Amino acid sequence: MKTIKAKKVWDGRALLGEGPFWDEHEKRLLWVDIDGYKLHSYDPTSEKLDTLPFAQHVTAVVKTDHGGFVLAMRDGLYRYVGDRLTPLFLLPDGGKAVRFNDAKCDPQGRLWAGTMAFNGKDNRGILYLLDEDGTIHEKVKDLTISNGMAWDESKQLFYHNETTSNTTSIYRYEAEDTRNITAIGTVPITYSDYGGSPDGMTIDKEGMLWVALWGAGAVIRVKPTTGEVIETVTVPASHTTSCTFGGEDYQTLFITTAAKENEVESGGLFTAKVNVKGVGSRSYKSYD
Repeated sequence: MKTIKAKKVWDGRALLGEGPFWDEHEKRLLWVDIDGYKLHSYDPTSEKLDTLPFAQHVTAVVKTDHGGFVLAMRDGLYRYVGDRLTPLFLLPDGGKAVRFNDAKCDPQGRLWAGTMAFNGKDNRGILYLLDEDGTIHEKVKDLTISNGMAWDESKQLFYHNETTSNTTSIYRYEAEDTRNITAIGTVPITYSDYGGSPDGMTIDKEGMLWVALWGAGAVIRVKPTTGEVIETVTVPASHTTSCTFGGEDYQTLFITTAAKENEVESGGLFTAKVNVKGVGSRSYKSYD
């Protein structure tokens, strides 16, 4: 099994870095600090960092095809354009016991966003779908910590991590309509054997999953049909949270982490150069 060491490219200390999104147009990485209530933008060429503060948790970010962003936040999903937040969907409990967590767009530009209980134990989480016309749908219920997502377009497969149960569920979707999913099983891997639990993830052009392992200080490349770990990227921060591909050739893996006491480099942003091209981040196909 091949092992690569990630290098730190941002010396800040995010409380809970998450949700990396590669902005193809601006050639920059967007990501959030959930517990720091911040949205970050990092230019790898200039190494410049810009930060936008918010008044509540911001848990994920995606661009829209009409400009601006959709932000997953503690109490709902919001459109963010020109320093103005417009609610698209608000959680029934107002973000008191449950908050949004990871969110990503599928190949047809629809936004999938999952929730989690604040205590990390109750199965009150739901995986929602925000359609391009702005309607919201409940797709998967009874989750504890809804987390990383990835789509294999060649096989019409959707992968979804549930951190507490240490599982990556597999769903088949219709090529002409990504809204319709059918559960077909799980990736046959025991994540605890690798020292952590599945957090955020992405996928490469060969259909292999890159899974950030919370607690392990690593991102592993997994063959989803067998659960075989082909490659490991080691990170000097045990709370490794998510990853995405970017850069000019989409062979740079950007990795987010969370701060941990007595770990000097934890909370930083890391990169690793790999030998396979990754699938890029997708924007939300908005209805206006």
